[in-house]
Amino acid sequence: MPSARRPRTSRSAPVAALVAVLALLAACTGDPSPVAGTTPAVDPGPGPEDVVATAVIPEGGVDHELRVHPLVRTGDHVVLTLDLVPLEDLEETVHVLGFGVSSFVAVGRAPVNVRLFDLAADVVHHVGADAAGDPVVAPRTWNRIATERGTRLQMPFAAPAADVAALSLLVPGAPLFAQVPIVEGELPSAAHPDDVAAAAAASASPSATPRAEEVEAPEELDLDAVVSAPTFPLESTSAELAGAVRTVESTERVEVTLGSDVLFAFDSADIAPEAAPAVVLVAQRLLEREAGRVEVVGHTDDQADDAYNRDLSRRRAQAVADALAAQVGGSGHRLAVDGRGEAEPVADNATEEGRALNRRVTVSLTSTVVTRTDVTTTGELPPFGSLVGPAGTPLRIENVARTWEVDATARRVHGHVVVDLTVHGADDERGLGWAVSFLRGFSSHRPGDTVTPHDITARGTVLQGASRLFPLDYRVGVNETWTDGEWFTASDLDAGAWIDGGQTRTYSFVYPRLDVDTVVFQAGTGVVFDDDFRLLDVPVAPEVAAG
Repeated sequence: MPSARRPRTSRSAPVAALVAVLALLAACTGDPSPVAGTTPAVDPGPGPEDVVATAVIPEGGVDHELRVHPLVRTGDHVVLTLDLVPLEDLEETVHVLGFGVSSFVAVGRAPVNVRLFDLAADVVHHVGADAAGDPVVAPRTWNRIATERGTRLQMPFAAPAADVAALSLLVPGAPLFAQVPIVEGELPSAAHPDDVAAAAAASASPSATPRAEEVEAPEELDLDAVVSAPTFPLESTSAELAGAVRTVESTERVEVTLGSDVLFAFDSADIAPEAAPAVVLVAQRLLEREAGRVEVVGHTDDQADDAYNRDLSRRRAQAVADALAAQVGGSGHRLAVDGRGEAEPVADNATEEGRALNRRVTVSLTSTVVTRTDVTTTGELPPFGSLVGPAGTPLRIENVARTWEVDATARRVHGHVVVDLTVHGADDERGLGWAVSFLRGFSSHRPGDTVTPHDITARGTVLQGASRLFPLDYRVGVNETWTDGEWFTASDLDAGAWIDGGQTRTYSFVYPRLDVDTVVFQAGTGVVFDDDFRLLDVPVAPEVAAG
């Protein structure tokens, strides 16, 4: 593919206004004043061929309108149909590149980056795969756009429970679609309707010789080829009280890690008075769950001999358990204590930073949620040594290769905070390779032998006071190298997308539940890279009820 394209003739500016278009057409529209003696009209809702939402995304240097059709329930699956229609004349075929994943463990073939989320149940759905592990999609040429008609992509997912009426949809480059309705009916054709008509016309007119790539014969999605349609439970991670308490939870399990340096003085198993808020916070997390067996386990670094470290870690775990018992007594929780010394490090003991991470007490409980308490929002924002600006005014980022403008808004979806970050190419650069470097890079906030896709956008976090929220994530697989697994996030898995000057791309991030009016969005740490940034006072829009 060429690295540059001719100047555009039909792009309007700014495109940013179009990117955020989310035209949900599934609202209830029944007649509120029926004529006496008649049966009120009932809106049947959208049909399988209707378009229920749109957005504008750049692919291959060209802006396209993404058109989302309802999810169609068929047996054990729901089928998603998407259309991508170019908004300018095409000089050459455009290849859709941003829908895949650069995975280290899991199958990352396109379009695995297109996912459905049940954010009420905290579950993510991946595209159905065949016996070889390849995604089952139609048509075969979905990722090639050769004409102004665009292209269609159809793909199956595991169906949610019968009472689930809508799911959220994450398509790379577009804001998260919060409510894509699930409908009954016949599947739309997997071939684009205009391609079906063109094929019929070509067949009826032997003298007509359209280019082969302009005419696709009708093709059906082969649901019989689907061997697996995986779903994964989403986990949320938050670091509270300036990082002293780190909580990882799913619908079935919660694990809270307390830094021993916060709880105890050097070589001591007596909890410091200033550590009381941390203990209270752990107790609060336990009381959110049904009663069960709570494992309290102490860990140390490797600075003393193994027997001493094991004894110290157990005494510290016992001190935490005793303090928790005073908080959760009568709840039915049963506390079990263990000390494992230096046997289970989560970081490298060769550095002081790593040793500090290894000195910890973990409190874990496998139990379902019965109530929920929001993440703490007190304390001061940590210092930040890079770019800072208020949301609502594009923040300009100039690095070696490009000039960008970033801004963000936020909203709630089933209580979760969703941040929509827009990245605008504020220059005249054209061509493949001009990606957003400040969102890229494989790094995991999870300790141990974990990995994330190479170009993942998980560097974006939300801060509220001294608390930090990481994007929801989930483990997709393990291997001999990454024994703690590869983790995908509820955000774009490929930040290497091509964005030309004048184009705008949206990156959505889904975070844990947080009941606040504004948040701070931060990319990076502000320590190493000059193009790390922090956006202050990002407004959080209220939850929008499904119509």
